[in-house]
Amino acid sequence: MSQGKDRAKAVCILGMHRSGTSAITRAVNLLGVFLGEEKDIMSPLEDNPLGFWERDDVVDLHERILSHFKRPWDTPLSLPDGWHLSEEAGPFRNELLTLVKNNFSGKKLWGWKDPRTCLTLELWKDVLRELDIELACLFAVRNPLDVARSLEKRDGFSRDKAFGIWFNYNVAALKATSGLPRVFISYDRFLEDWETELKRCAAGLGVPWPGDDTPLKEEMKTFIRPGLRHSKSGVRELEEANSPEPVIELYELLTDFLNGSVKTEMPDEKVDGLAEEFSSYARFFREDMGGGRCKKTANWTRKTAELRHF
Repeated sequence: MSQGKDRAKAVCILGMHRSGTSAITRAVNLLGVFLGEEKDIMSPLEDNPLGFWERDDVVDLHERILSHFKRPWDTPLSLPDGWHLSEEAGPFRNELLTLVKNNFSGKKLWGWKDPRTCLTLELWKDVLRELDIELACLFAVRNPLDVARSLEKRDGFSRDKAFGIWFNYNVAALKATSGLPRVFISYDRFLEDWETELKRCAAGLGVPWPGDDTPLKEEMKTFIRPGLRHSKSGVRELEEANSPEPVIELYELLTDFLNGSVKTEMPDEKVDGLAEEFSSYARFFREDMGGGRCKKTANWTRKTAELRHF
């Protein structure tokens, strides 16, 4: 196994849809994290004119994985326990292995972003471990109330539906990143003071800051705009909105991670408890989230631009 500077590093940018992962990914890209050739990156769209900074092939693979396990992108249901080790996941694993080899071989510092990775990260971990690639995660956090408002405006989702998706994505990502090098970043704080936040994240991820950061600062001036954020809420607003208690509890935990009051390198029993409790209720609705709807949704996501998420 290679050690130290000779070992390639992959940076995964995690976060729920509408949580600022696109802007954060672009900033990391400007630090030198290779995302892919221009032809491989999804084109900007009307609802995200500054770009998604996602690879089309990664998004497509994730959609097919979720569809196979009867989960649309907007699922509140976790994937089955151990799904990534199952025989039926084998072809997806081989495809991901080939994707990484073909597109990132020889790259010492590369990364990827797709919010669906919150649900599929276990497979990535297996593949990167086999390839002896170091993995570090940057976890974007945004108040679930602001996420829900954004999804309501764009997709017409009810607030409760958005809360369910937000909870599922975030708790799955927390469980999957337990024990990995990970840094948490607030989308709101990033927009307010991108340089301080990006320097902190770069240090935590082991990504070098450029000796001459003038080009970076000039590019960020054009990229970070006040209009990127249309809503900013705190815990009080979340409580006043009559949000479900597990959603409030998980957001408070994420806030603790952001503030450094939780040891991110240790598994968190509270996360496991929240995930177990949530799954025990979500299973009642598994049949309603079943095959026919999932297949239809997966096909729609591949054809409809509006489902490419910020």
